[in-house]
Amino acid sequence: MKILKHKIILDEIEPEIYREVLIEKEATYHDLHLVIQKVFGWEDYHLYDFTVDDKRIGLEEIDESGEADYDSNDTVIFSDKKSFSYEYDFGDGWCHTIKIIEELDADPNMNYPVCVGGKRACPPEDCGGVPGYEEIISADGDDKKELIDWLGYEFDPEAFTVEWANERLNDPDCCRKGYTVEDLAGMAGKTPATIKKWVKKLEDNELRDYLWKYKGKTLLLDPEGVPVLFSNLR
Repeated sequence: MKILKHKIILDEIEPEIYREVLIEKEATYHDLHLVIQKVFGWEDYHLYDFTVDDKRIGLEEIDESGEADYDSNDTVIFSDKKSFSYEYDFGDGWCHTIKIIEELDADPNMNYPVCVGGKRACPPEDCGGVPGYEEIISADGDDKKELIDWLGYEFDPEAFTVEWANERLNDPDCCRKGYTVEDLAGMAGKTPATIKKWVKKLEDNELRDYLWKYKGKTLLLDPEGVPVLFSNLR
């Protein structure tokens, strides 16, 4: 098995925020997207796309513009393209430059994907793009107190360890966007038919903001939707 080493750099910010990851050569762009989300510290709340040689690669099923040239779910990373871009959250506009550093033979004693390097914390989610991030970095006094209240913690722009990134990579619930009916049935100790009945009953009111479709399956957004559903089950 062959492995690609990528360096992913968050654009327009100095000192550099970056991650180095090893991922299977046969991985898709959506696989790479999920790796980036986890090792940077993003939460996969927003849409994304890749641009490779002016070709746009994204999720076709939710691409309202219809401009995606390739579906990221089934398009394997073009290993001959050594530099390309990735944008996450079209509102904040977090642009990343991705470079394929080298191709390696897989180590039979290592699990992939894996983070092997990086520096500095990624910006807080939904902070307003680069200008908002710069305000966070320069905040002091009352502004800093308000920031801590908003975030729920004191942001440290230098915080990053490879161990932390790999813990997120190995956590199946990290950046998880939702649960299928079958997942929920197992969690609640109910039958799938019961879960479907209550989802149908609540989908236009209590669960309205928590349901979304993916590959034809109804998912509940986590964490908000699951407690809402479970509080109604009986």
